[in-house]
Amino acid sequence: MVILLASIAVLDLILTLLVLIAILKIAKLESLFRKSEGHKSPKLSKNFEKKVEVEVEKLIAAAGRRIDAKLSEYFQTLVDDATKKGTELAAFAEKQQGVIVKETQFLVARDIAKLQEDLQKYRADQMARIDQEVHQMVSDIAKQVLGKAIDVSTHEDLVKAALERAKKENILENAKH
Repeated sequence: MVILLASIAVLDLILTLLVLIAILKIAKLESLFRKSEGHKSPKLSKNFEKKVEVEVEKLIAAAGRRIDAKLSEYFQTLVDDATKKGTELAAFAEKQQGVIVKETQFLVARDIAKLQEDLQKYRADQMARIDQEVHQMVSDIAKQVLGKAIDVSTHEDLVKAALERAKKENILENAKH
């Protein structure tokens, strides 16, 4: 847009210069004509004045056509540039959309992997806590039932025997339902 405005200003300046040159030529011719006016007839001076006026109008019209042609050329250049930039912008936006989708997919996959890892850790921690609570309950129950504390191997043997008996009697199966 700046180029267009600068070009218009230059073309206006050129047109102004052409008009000034034409005016100077007319003034010069007029001064020459005045010097020789005593020798020529008024009809000849009017004829000469009309010819000069026609030539100035031709110069101005030619300059105007050149300016119009240049303006049309500049406007077409602007339209072409705008079209090109629009196409480039659309391609860039499409490319960026693809990049954003890929990055989002990567981030989601990373977050899912982290959540799965956290879930496994949570399960392991909970199982360890439950295991500790079960051992504590069995130990407390054994103390109450037996009236004394027993060593770990005896305790394990008693728990295994109780589980075997529960399996045989389907106690654990009935407890699930």
